[in-house]
Amino acid sequence: MFTEVRQAILPLALRNLKRRGDLERTGLLIESLAGHWRDSQPLHLLIVAPARDAPLLRNELPRFPNIEVEVRAESEFFPTFSRFYMMTGWYRQQMVKLQVPVMLGFKGYLTLDSDVCCVGDFDAKTFIEDGRALSRWEPKRYQDWWKNAAEIVGTPYDTKQHGLSVTPNILHGDLAAQVLRFFSKDGGDALGSLSLWVLRKLGQIPWTEYSLYTCVAEREGNLLDYHVHWDPSYFSSIQLFSERTCVWGADDFERLVKLPPGTDPGGKFIIVQSHARIPLEQVRDYCLSFAG
Repeated sequence: MFTEVRQAILPLALRNLKRRGDLERTGLLIESLAGHWRDSQPLHLLIVAPARDAPLLRNELPRFPNIEVEVRAESEFFPTFSRFYMMTGWYRQQMVKLQVPVMLGFKGYLTLDSDVCCVGDFDAKTFIEDGRALSRWEPKRYQDWWKNAAEIVGTPYDTKQHGLSVTPNILHGDLAAQVLRFFSKDGGDALGSLSLWVLRKLGQIPWTEYSLYTCVAEREGNLLDYHVHWDPSYFSSIQLFSERTCVWGADDFERLVKLPPGTDPGGKFIIVQSHARIPLEQVRDYCLSFAG
């Protein structure tokens, strides 16, 4: 079960035309983590990137004493002829979040991407309640990938149920390993099996890492052994994520930037979409304006 969360994973591929923007966003994420991590030991942030990007990331990302940043190439975890490289970048990032923590023996871990910023203080025990994680949930009825994932895993699809939501979130290596075992049964390969489902459902989203994680754990009956049920999670005084202070577009930013300094953001993490094209310094000022 969960005892602490002091490891985080960030899959990152620098886009050819905007490499500097992706790099700077990741630097802001690291800066925000450093400003809010309140534990006696450093937070370990593992960045997994294509081999071509790893040297630049190692050399230019900011360093802080309380955030231990480690950059490793995808090729360290996925061999040259792996089906991993036949997937699009979106699915490759999902597989990184499931497979790499298992290979490295992670227990509880935080999933991140470069559009995420930390806006509230936390430590290794903040999101743990009686051995289970206060993770982020969503109703299954809102996204088609829940129905597709239920079909793939062979579990009932119930629109009244909830599943673990998208990044940022908190997962456990035990349940991630359970997903890989499920799709490797009968001597198969998890990456191969999941790649086939992408082809079978062209034009749809057949699965996300979180829908697979949820559905396999539901099938095995151990999801709520590791994660606090969605009902108390939604109403907990501790929230991993705040929807109300996220920036999805320029209009959101114009409204939210007027919040008084020190406003409670409503959660420990928010998203400021890079597609909103807000200048980085303005994003930085906004993210660092919240109360701890």
